[in-house]
Amino acid sequence: MRKGFFRFMSKILIAGNGFDLFHGLPTKYGHFMAVMKTIESNNFVNDDISFNDLFGKDFKNNFSSDYDLILEKFDTKNIKFNNILIEKIKSKLNKNGWYKYFKGVLEIETWIDFESELENALMGISIIFNNVKNIPTNNFSFYDKYILRVFCDFEHFEFSDITSRESSSFYFNEKFLDYKNSRIKEELVLKSMHDSLQSFTAIFNRYLVDIVDLFYDEFTIKNKIPFNQINKIFTSNYTPTLEKIYSVDKSKIIYFHGKVNEIDEAQNLIFGISELAEKIKENKMYNFSKQFQKIFNNINYKFIEIPNIKDYLEETIFYVIGHSLDKSDKDYVLDLFKFLEADSSKKSKICVFYYNKKDMENKLKNLFNVVGEQKISEMNKNERLYFTELNDANIVLEFNRKLKERKTISISVIN
Repeated sequence: MRKGFFRFMSKILIAGNGFDLFHGLPTKYGHFMAVMKTIESNNFVNDDISFNDLFGKDFKNNFSSDYDLILEKFDTKNIKFNNILIEKIKSKLNKNGWYKYFKGVLEIETWIDFESELENALMGISIIFNNVKNIPTNNFSFYDKYILRVFCDFEHFEFSDITSRESSSFYFNEKFLDYKNSRIKEELVLKSMHDSLQSFTAIFNRYLVDIVDLFYDEFTIKNKIPFNQINKIFTSNYTPTLEKIYSVDKSKIIYFHGKVNEIDEAQNLIFGISELAEKIKENKMYNFSKQFQKIFNNINYKFIEIPNIKDYLEETIFYVIGHSLDKSDKDYVLDLFKFLEADSSKKSKICVFYYNKKDMENKLKNLFNVVGEQKISEMNKNERLYFTELNDANIVLEFNRKLKERKTISISVIN
């Protein structure tokens, strides 16, 4: 890691998945799953697969407005997907437990929901570990049918009545049982689930590389957003949108959730959760933790540095675009407000862009939950936290805003 410096009189962008969605890119969790279901259920015969072949079925039916936005922003007739690469994705889908699991969970809409469901799944297997004791025979009873149903997708166990998943009687795959010590091989169960999650992450990486990446060359909107006015960008996206659409120097960008890579083994996408169930910790399966993954993948980057001083002598504005500001990234959110609190001159600000009123409502609720009602209300009252609608005109206006210059000092950010 290397250190870079930027002046306190700075404009800093924090970007989330909504930034990609604003550009029409199909990077929502539901987008990914819709295309995967289309790939799984079709046998394409042509060498090249058209945009409509992949996006004109499940995707269009479930995300009609997003489909229209893609048509508006991209020349889709020129987008052709390689059938060989698509078939490789399909072969991975057919044997991935997490894909089969998530395909059956209909309530997931966002990547935050995905993390919550991942946490629910791990909690479920933890409950089974806690409730299934002593194994003189491989025949168990457990009465939470939801937990049992979903975990059949990982082939750890199957119901005794294999014709119905309504049974509460089940047996484990023999390789996950230790008859000598009369126990379930919990570590092996969790390892198989983690291996499957790594494969699922690699499938998503291939989706970004072999499908989403082809959209960039066909982007038809001529944007004039002045990213040259931004000093540093922190993004939770995995995609190179800033580099490919706006030619932003990559040295300005920190991908704090990892970045897509043409080579699966080199991708470092973070697919994890914040809080692990105690049973998972007991088995030392920290691999499911986002913090563990960041350290392991060497992307545990420093966010904003808050110097040990009381008075900031120059103005800083943090722009938030497409980020939910939810508890899943609470450490980053809290650091923004710590920065504002430490500025006794009260000149630093946070500008939150919102897509529509519902989006603004959700962001405000998340801030109330993570930061606290009183602090958010006070910052807004003093015009240090403000909301503005997300459109090109407002982005240009904000990015070109002239900051009040006084003295120059610097802070350190680890790239």
